[in-house]
Amino acid sequence: MRTLCSLNFRTDSLSLVKKLCVTVTVACSTAAQAGVVSTAPGDNEPLPAGTELGLLYYQHAERDRVNVNGHTVTQNFGLDSDIGIARFVHWTTLGGFTVTPQIILPFGHLKLSATGDQTSTGFGDPMIGSAVWLLNDTDKERYFSIVGFIGVPAGSYDAAKAGMNLGENRWKGVVEVNWVQALVSKRLYGEITFEYDTFGKNNNYAGAALRQDNIYELQTHLRYVMDPANQVGLSYYHTIGGENHLNGIAQQDTLKTDRYMVTWTHFLTPRLQFQAQAGQDLYVRNGTQEKFRLNLRLARAF
Repeated sequence: MRTLCSLNFRTDSLSLVKKLCVTVTVACSTAAQAGVVSTAPGDNEPLPAGTELGLLYYQHAERDRVNVNGHTVTQNFGLDSDIGIARFVHWTTLGGFTVTPQIILPFGHLKLSATGDQTSTGFGDPMIGSAVWLLNDTDKERYFSIVGFIGVPAGSYDAAKAGMNLGENRWKGVVEVNWVQALVSKRLYGEITFEYDTFGKNNNYAGAALRQDNIYELQTHLRYVMDPANQVGLSYYHTIGGENHLNGIAQQDTLKTDRYMVTWTHFLTPRLQFQAQAGQDLYVRNGTQEKFRLNLRLARAF
């Protein structure tokens, strides 16, 4: 089995090789989390209090290159992730505001190909949190909410595998600020989310200490209601930040990523919804680049 650092590079720069090794291994550890919290069209329009929502997700992503400073520097590379997510959301009110206490449980499989294969199967870090709607104006169809999640380091983790784990062995915090506005009543909606991710330190990362800077993401959606049973959407995601520090040394691998997704949502029954999304990365400055992503979701309201 070949190690991450024995890939065929287009450059002999030792500093680039070291940087690439960290970039790839950290990317593996975050592959299981990608898309777990990211919003989809329609996610931030509130449901009636008393609703309970059970969701099952399947997310498949294929990555065929690693970029450093915007340039592809690998050959014969592949990183595939197959992630399942179980999620439960309870809609209620608190102090006159709609809130949604919820739990997210990811699990799945990672496969890294670099002539020889490395795989990992297990559970990701569970996340608990809630949204609160500070504005819920159904007449003008505009909604403003704040969401908070905490990622608990309880997922599958083997320090010897470094980034090839489903769990991250660190605490994680996520805050989202969401705005939804009807552009054409009952038909066309604009949605925007600002997300902030912060991370604790992983003190057992293959014998080293790993710290990651905060990540910031802009998520935008344009959603069109075709009829009562069908909606389509187009989404754009822009991510920056997240430079890694290994034993206190900055790796100069700050993220800058652009991605798009196309969404179709269909109500099989008034309480059972199916959603399919497909898309890919448009640009990645540092890290693995997705050539294809497919997200499937089944949601049942009780």
